[in-house]
Amino acid sequence: MSVILRREGKIYLYCKGADTVINERLKEGDQAIRDITAEHLNKFAADGLRTLCLAVRELDEETYQHWKEKHHEAATSLDDREAKVEAVYEEIERDMTLAGATAIEDKLQDGVPETIANLALANIKIWVLTGDKAR
Repeated sequence: MSVILRREGKIYLYCKGADTVINERLKEGDQAIRDITAEHLNKFAADGLRTLCLAVRELDEETYQHWKEKHHEAATSLDDREAKVEAVYEEIERDMTLAGATAIEDKLQDGVPETIANLALANIKIWVLTGDKAR
């Protein structure tokens, strides 16, 4: 997931995602920071935390304007819109610099597991909605 913003006259792409996805979109080099971040991610995961990597890329005006036009075309397409938008993001989400990683505890609120179990015992169908979206 990415966001593009203009700050102090410069245009930046900020991206968050799984380490495997972000790592394949990073520019060459910076192996030391990648190795340290991988160590931290492994420790966080071993502690049961949910992890994300963060990356950034500065865009020049011409690159951004060209991408913006392609994004508009994809987003307003009547045919295969989702795939076209995804392809346009794939174009811009590259040559990024690793900015860091996050780790959070990912668990249900107190009482939720028991409530779900009770609903299931009552033969009530349950749908669990999350903020995750598979790509």
